[in-house]
Amino acid sequence: MTDCSASCGKGSRYTVFGCVHRLTHDRVSDSLCDSSTKPSPQEEPCNVQTVSCICSAECGSGSQQRAVVCLMKSEDGYTVMPPYECSSLDKPLGQQSCHMKACGAKWYYTAWSACSKTCEGGFRVREVRCLSDDMTPSEGCEEGLKPEEKEECNTEPCVPHIDENCHDKYFNCNVVVQARLCVYNYYKMACCASCTRVAQRQSASKSYR
Repeated sequence: MTDCSASCGKGSRYTVFGCVHRLTHDRVSDSLCDSSTKPSPQEEPCNVQTVSCICSAECGSGSQQRAVVCLMKSEDGYTVMPPYECSSLDKPLGQQSCHMKACGAKWYYTAWSACSKTCEGGFRVREVRCLSDDMTPSEGCEEGLKPEEKEECNTEPCVPHIDENCHDKYFNCNVVVQARLCVYNYYKMACCASCTRVAQRQSASKSYR
């Protein structure tokens, strides 16, 4: 009998007749028998218990699922029977691994890092690498499809912290600012609001340079 024509899914196999010795039943050359009496090959279905054999992966390794049922053969064909009717038989596997064509190299990337700033525009980064099927570095990835490695984040403006206790105790604190006396703790406390505003302006001007 030949092998099934389908490794997964319904197929056919054939019983092929040959010439044998009448006494020893050993196979001999077909030329020793009358070819006119040779029966035609007999076909029978195989793998009829398989319903689905589609691989779960389009490339690389995946798995195949199939329904395995108990069948009884009769003159009219096959009839599905309750599972207990086949309890004395070895049940075929309902799942098996499958291997499709190699997926080839593709881009892999890590999660984004934390943003470099909490406001007024920072940036975050991630690692992007081209790897082959066995997870080794490759140069086979399409450069135009490479994911971004760096992007902007937290672009909203910074909201200054307002201290309710920070206010000017004197009416002439603008003179203190002009005289650049805010570097001294006494004036920084006495003219807190004015000194804080000038410090914020200086900080903002440095960040835009």
